[in-house]
Amino acid sequence: MITAVILARKGSKRVPGKNKMEIGGRPMVAWAIIEALKSAYIDETAVSSDDEDVLAIANDYSVKAVRRPPYLATDDASPYDGIIDALNNINVSEGHVVLLQPTSPCRIVDDIDHCIRTCLDFNLNAAATAAAGNAVPNGAVYVSTLAWLLGGGSWDENGLHLVPMPLSRSQDVDTLEDFKMAEAALFERALPGYIG
Repeated sequence: MITAVILARKGSKRVPGKNKMEIGGRPMVAWAIIEALKSAYIDETAVSSDDEDVLAIANDYSVKAVRRPPYLATDDASPYDGIIDALNNINVSEGHVVLLQPTSPCRIVDDIDHCIRTCLDFNLNAAATAAAGNAVPNGAVYVSTLAWLLGGGSWDENGLHLVPMPLSRSQDVDTLEDFKMAEAALFERALPGYIG
């Protein structure tokens, strides 16, 4: 069982409401949902949010919509607790977990499946994508066994296996400038003859 969890809380200091902002013609969270649904490996996808609009978007795409409790949606809340809460809500107790952050709208299914396949083929506890040539995760795809996550594993720890991903798809939206750059990349992708 491989379950994708998309964490999309309402609060954002730098770009308020960014997870539901239109980018490239769709709400930002929708890009993560669409690519998860294309995956050859993901069995179920859940969106965890305290934002009713985001939960409605999840319902529009017929994926699990998990209402996140307020204490797990603060600036200081641990994303790991949010993931575990979502998995408990949809009764997942084994297998692998794929964390897809909405703030990486340029990520495509190939990036997701490459990271999952690497984890499975090499029997890894965890892996994450990183922009080619970088030594830290780019925030686009995180994969692990549920047992590793429940045992206190962290994708922030040193020695995490990194799966290379093109720089052109590694944009993480944290500011309005990031948003504009990601939007430009998405529109470029839609142009006839684009190769990326």
